[in-house]
Amino acid sequence: MSPDAMPRWLRLPRFKPSPLARIALGLGLAVLTLMLLAQGLVAVAVDQFTADYVKRFMRGTVDVLVNELRPLDPKAREARIRQLDQTFAYPVSLVRMQDLSGARQEQLLRGELVVAGLNRRVYARLDPKGDAVLQLGPLNADWEPGQSWQLPRELWLQLFSALALAVAVMGLAWWLLRPAWRDLRELQAAADQISAGHFDTPLPRPRSRLFAPLAHAIRSTLQRLASALASQRELTGAVSHELRTPLARLRFAIDALIDEDDAARREAQVQACERDIEELEGLIDASLMLARLDTGALSAKPEPGDLTELLNAESDSLRPLLDGKNLSLTLKLPDTALPFDAQILPYALRNGLRNAARHARSRICLQAWLDQEQIWLAIDDDGEGVPEALRELVFTPFKRLERHRRSRGFGLGLAIVRHVAESHGGEALMQRAPELGGARLLIRWPQQTPPGR
Repeated sequence: MSPDAMPRWLRLPRFKPSPLARIALGLGLAVLTLMLLAQGLVAVAVDQFTADYVKRFMRGTVDVLVNELRPLDPKAREARIRQLDQTFAYPVSLVRMQDLSGARQEQLLRGELVVAGLNRRVYARLDPKGDAVLQLGPLNADWEPGQSWQLPRELWLQLFSALALAVAVMGLAWWLLRPAWRDLRELQAAADQISAGHFDTPLPRPRSRLFAPLAHAIRSTLQRLASALASQRELTGAVSHELRTPLARLRFAIDALIDEDDAARREAQVQACERDIEELEGLIDASLMLARLDTGALSAKPEPGDLTELLNAESDSLRPLLDGKNLSLTLKLPDTALPFDAQILPYALRNGLRNAARHARSRICLQAWLDQEQIWLAIDDDGEGVPEALRELVFTPFKRLERHRRSRGFGLGLAIVRHVAESHGGEALMQRAPELGGARLLIRWPQQTPPGR
């Protein structure tokens, strides 16, 4: 009958120890096994030595008894054996040769003294032609009559010591591992809540030092995850909001094209649609770029290169896109190679120069220099500038100041500039242009590549 088919009242309660109890029990059993193994090896090593010692120690006594008992007839011999058994501190008896094992019989036939057993019994043959064998022992002082098999006190002490050490190890393992196990279980419960979507689940404070770094790392990861999710929600909402205007214009223009017969007006509507499509493409590209920089999917890997050549090339390519504004360069960089990412840094230059072109009256100035082991880039314009209280807000995605709302753009350019600067290990700041009087976009990053990049 299977256990499940048995009546409930006949079923034995199932004992399922906790993983912590199994760990402590396993450690205790491992220690007990090692102790017993060590004791066994020691016992095997000293067994032969002990047997030889007993033979030498008992040789004289055995010879005296054998010489005394050998001439006696069987009745007198048995009577003398009873007297000796009462006199000696250990049993004295007679056994038959045929009751012993074959190996012991062979030793006795060779005239040897046989010492056998844990309690050390000594055998000696009385008559070379007879079957009687003298048995002395067990020599164990704790042996009692009626107990044919009894472990010596030393062996019991060894077993007790091994068992006590195993129990101590179990208790110590339980005491040491219990706080860590409790912390691990609490972290597991919190992780289950987080995996279920409850990102606001508070992490327990570890009671042991073992999982304190893990809890700190998880807490930091959750903070970054929460920040990334908040940025994603903000970015999604802002993109959705920004998409409405060009989509509404496209819908209006398409509706107008259906009923428009005039070729000139139709062409104007088509051009308006193309501008709206370009605006949508620019918004999508900028949003994707910001998302990749924000999530770390696109990170800078600065390598030594010619920064002067890059700035000249990017400036020449952007001049036609600056709405006719005059762009001047003042580059005071050494001829040595400087660390920068040639794939990512141009995004900061393009967005910074286009932002300056939208707000400048007529002049834009790009400067670069080294100072205090830092690489500095400055983009100045002669526009209205940014009030000091609002200079940090311009780096917020989709954040456009009231005075700049009429300008084209989505409020993503400066956010991309800051992410590019931070990915280089630096920062981006908004200041007042000292010479042109407008805004200055200042970008800096270390001249030496940080370790690990």
